[in-house]
Amino acid sequence: MVNNLNYLNISKGMAIAALEALKSNPFPNPKVGAALFDKNMKLKNKSYHVQKGLDHAEVSLIKEAKLEDSDYLYVTLEPCYHDDTSPSCAKELINTNIKNVIIGDVDVDSRTAGKSIELLSENGINIKVETGINDLLNPYYENVSKSSSITYIGKIGISSNNYIYDSESKNKYITNDISLDISHILRATVDAILIGKNTFIIDNPILNIRNSELKDTADNPLKIVWWGSKVPNEIKKNDKLNQYLFIESSSLQELENTLIENNCRSLLVEGGKYIHELLFAHNKYLKFYEFRSKNFINKGLSMDYLSQSVFNEAYKEENKFLLKDNELVIYTRK
Repeated sequence: MVNNLNYLNISKGMAIAALEALKSNPFPNPKVGAALFDKNMKLKNKSYHVQKGLDHAEVSLIKEAKLEDSDYLYVTLEPCYHDDTSPSCAKELINTNIKNVIIGDVDVDSRTAGKSIELLSENGINIKVETGINDLLNPYYENVSKSSSITYIGKIGISSNNYIYDSESKNKYITNDISLDISHILRATVDAILIGKNTFIIDNPILNIRNSELKDTADNPLKIVWWGSKVPNEIKKNDKLNQYLFIESSSLQELENTLIENNCRSLLVEGGKYIHELLFAHNKYLKFYEFRSKNFINKGLSMDYLSQSVFNEAYKEENKFLLKDNELVIYTRK
C-alpha cells in the first residue's frame, strides 16, 4: 500500500495508524488509530476507535492480536489514563507483553495529560513520542474546551506564478497525484469542507474522500457551499445536489452558526479566492496548506496572498515538504 503520509516525515508505522484513525469519526471523541508490528516491522494488526461507547483503538487491538515483548505498537494519541465508557487503555497495555509504544502527541485532556506515559514507563515500557500526529488527525483538539470555537484549516493548490485556476486547460488540477491524495487525507480529518459559489460552478467538485484506504469511510465530512446570495431554484430542486448544504447569507457569523448547529468543530476551506482572502483578513486559519506545483499558468485566476501584509503579519511557515515535483508548505497562525 502506498502511504503518502510518509512524504510528511511520518514514520511507516505511524502513517498506517493515522489512516486507520481516519476510518471513523467517533464524535465527540478524537479519531485514534493503532497499528501493531513485529520485530521486523511486519504489520500484525491495526484498529481504530469506531464510536463513543465502544472499545478504544488500543483495547480493540489487544482483543484481536497477541502482543509480544518484541513488538512495536503505534498509537496516534497518548493512550487514555482514565476509565470511562471504555477501560483505561494505559492500564490495559501494562497487562500485556508489549515493551515498545510509539505515540503521536501527548493528550491535552487533563484526565490523561502525560499520566499514561508515566504509568507505562514505570512498568518497563519504552515510550517514544512522534509529535504532530494528533494535531494532523484532530485539528480541533486543542480547542476542545471551547465548544463554540471552530478550527479553520485552509488548503490551496497553486502554480509557480500564483495561479489557482487555469482557464486554458481542461484539467482542473494544478498539482500532482501525491498532493491530491494528501488533500483527500486532509478532508478526512475535519467535520466539514467549505467551497465558494464560483468554485462550485467552475470545478463541479464532488468533495468526497478518494484516498484508497479511506474511500469507503462511512463518516464523510459535511459538504458546504457558501453561496452568499439566494441560491437558484434549479440548484435547490436538483436531487443530485442534496448532499450539499448551501449557505445563502454572506455573513461569517452565519457560517459559524451553521457549523455549530451541525456539530462541526473543524472546517477545511478549499476555496475560492474571495473566501480565502476573507478568512485571512479575519485571521481565522489555524493552519494553511499550500500545495505548489512547478507549472506556469498563462491565463486564469491568480492569488498572491504571500505578498499581503495581513498574511505575513499573522502567519508563519511551520514546515515544508517536497512531494516529488510539488512542494507543500504548511503555515500556522503566529
